[in-house]
Amino acid sequence: MRTNVYKEKILNLFQDTHLLGTVDIHKSIPEADYSTIYRNVEHLLEENKIKKVLVDTKTVVYELVHGNEHDHFICDDCGDVEEIEVSRKKLGISLLITDVTIRGLCSNCTEA
Repeated sequence: MRTNVYKEKILNLFQDTHLLGTVDIHKSIPEADYSTIYRNVEHLLEENKIKKVLVDTKTVVYELVHGNEHDHFICDDCGDVEEIEVSRKKLGISLLITDVTIRGLCSNCTEA
């Protein structure tokens, strides 16, 4: 299979940054048009190399799928996103919690 240069560039961006949106990716790879970025992000999602993180109803960012599963805390005031670990427990039915996002105020915003 032929390696797509833009997929590799997108994956490389995640080495330095935890969460990226398509606009952030496009700013970092300006030689690619936005549709190319979007299409390659969709392919990386299908290949399970990145996953979506829903910040709010209008904001989607992406992160690498890298084996150390973690969840996110999102500050409702400043918008800061932090990695957190939430204990995963198998429920009494055949569901397994895979992604947890907790919202509230971070320590910086509660002190202000």
